[in-house]
Amino acid sequence: MTDVSDASVDRLAAPTIDEAVDSAVVLDDGIPQLVIRVEPYAGMSGGDQVYLRWDTGVLRTSRVETHVVDATEVGHSTLFTIPTPRPGAARVSYVISRATGEWRASDRLDITVRGRGSWHGPR
Repeated sequence: MTDVSDASVDRLAAPTIDEAVDSAVVLDDGIPQLVIRVEPYAGMSGGDQVYLRWDTGVLRTSRVETHVVDATEVGHSTLFTIPTPRPGAARVSYVISRATGEWRASDRLDITVRGRGSWHGPR
């Protein structure tokens, strides 16, 4: 079995969040959930397991989601949703587990989720 720490040798691109602007998301009535996108990666194949980690540093609001790549999904983005995220900071990353036992980890995306009315930047 490959040690997950070995995955840092060939890191994958960080995930992206469709609703994010400049590493922040402002929640409002129009954003009931966040869509997190894992772009296709070299060697993507059916049976790969993608583990998305949404880490807020708080046990009850952190989560790990898993998706098994179907052969028809190869070459396409893998989408995850985080329903009703709480305001605060989150660290988002993913790990790919291959049928061969190989693991690859992504770079981390640091994101700030702001509640409605908490953004005071330029308009």
